[in-house]
Amino acid sequence: MNIAMLLTNGFDPDPRVYKEAKSLTKIGHKITILCWDRDGTYIDKPEENLDGIKIVRFFGEAQYGSGYKQVFKFLKFKREVYDYLKNKDFQALHCHDFDGLFIGTGINKKLKLKLVYDEHDLFYMYFYNRTGFVNRFIYNAIILMEKHMLKRVDVHIVVTPKMKQVYSKISKSIYIVNNAPYKNLFGSIEKTPSDKLRIGFIGSVRYYEEMKALIDASQKYSKSVQIIICGRGICSEELAEYSKKFSNVHIQGVYHINELEKLYRNIDITYAFYPGSTAAISMPNKFFESIITETPIIANVATEFGFEVNKNDFGYGIDGYNLEKQLEDIIGKLVNNPEEKKRIIGNMTKLKSNYFWETNEPKLSKIYSS
Repeated sequence: MNIAMLLTNGFDPDPRVYKEAKSLTKIGHKITILCWDRDGTYIDKPEENLDGIKIVRFFGEAQYGSGYKQVFKFLKFKREVYDYLKNKDFQALHCHDFDGLFIGTGINKKLKLKLVYDEHDLFYMYFYNRTGFVNRFIYNAIILMEKHMLKRVDVHIVVTPKMKQVYSKISKSIYIVNNAPYKNLFGSIEKTPSDKLRIGFIGSVRYYEEMKALIDASQKYSKSVQIIICGRGICSEELAEYSKKFSNVHIQGVYHINELEKLYRNIDITYAFYPGSTAAISMPNKFFESIITETPIIANVATEFGFEVNKNDFGYGIDGYNLEKQLEDIIGKLVNNPEEKKRIIGNMTKLKSNYFWETNEPKLSKIYSS
């Protein structure tokens, strides 16, 4: 099939989207990713080919996290996507996340393509704990809109069993495609030697308070611990400014998917503590990547992946009630007792064969078999 994937970021990187596109290409489908590079990061690459995947970027000069100010640019992107698709021979439209579905259901009224909704996380949960009438209104409106749009979806993809359970009475055809990495994603998992304990965050920098807590907690052991933050997001600039006064904090910023192996070889612990309400039933890429690279994890036990971390002793599942103090205690254990890290790594070594992307490929093949 000729499949168009719809994405509201600049593909910079989006590991899940890349893995799905790569697997579908291997199966024999033709993939074009239509993405919105809203801040012009790839203005010099409006089109490119990556492993046989065609990437087409649209530019909108909109800032991440600016809310309603993006609306007109968002609608412009929707129109541009329709104009691109309308005279081409596509058979399927694969929409990533709620905003992708919003565009997809709108333009598919005329296109009449096979419509697939790939839901990476529960978008409405970003508004759950925000105060005020407006946020509560948005929370409820998204739930109602999504329920309405799901009636037009042919296949609904989710990332965890709990997400499937949430939609079991709403979606007519639902598949679980998790975020596990390829077996061969990492050529080597051997850590680059360092005399410091390196705690790393790799991903979208969205949660300022949680990141600040890690930085502050590390200061008691600043001569023995380095904090490494890789990625960008709505809190990137504020966090970079706060970190200037700390000598043990390194902010890398944007990274490419090809750099993942190097990044993981240079961190000893993965920090993946998200607010429970926003990530309660998600299984992020870094959860799987950390297991494969034998990198112990610090996670919120209230999340589905944090529960898995606790259950299998892959690191530390904590409640975050006093996050800075809990992090300080964990850092102290790891600094003062080298055997602590070795024990956790041993658990990961035993079980990591269960956490590879290839188990998803038969499901993707079935989704696009007709």
